[in-house]
Amino acid sequence: MTLKIQGRKIVICDADRTVLELLQIRLELLGGQTFVARTGPAALETIETVGPDALLLDLNLPEMDGFEVLRALDPRGEGIAFPVLVMGNKPGAAEIERALSLGACDALIKPFSGAEMLERVARQFRRDARAAARSAAA
Repeated sequence: MTLKIQGRKIVICDADRTVLELLQIRLELLGGQTFVARTGPAALETIETVGPDALLLDLNLPEMDGFEVLRALDPRGEGIAFPVLVMGNKPGAAEIERALSLGACDALIKPFSGAEMLERVARQFRRDARAAARSAAA
């Protein structure tokens, strides 16, 4: 399994400092550039500044939850410009469906393994690469 994360800019937003640090370490070990935020507003500010290649977004955030962040990223419903993987402490099917309908590409249920998270992030990058190749060929 080849994980193509090298040089990718990834924003991680989670209120739990331990989760942030674990995700950051895992992604950086594979060459990813990580940027962290602990609240919804901080995530939006970081995204605007960084222009990320992906976002790992906890649904349960202070000040502005993950659903509100998703709505802010796609106010017109035209799609979010980068893959968003949402995370949550045992979210129900309705919550996952809601996040996907707001533009998330995938959902991770906490607790998850570092290997699973890395594979899910890499999978989104592979999908983006295939879509770009199809667009270029058309």
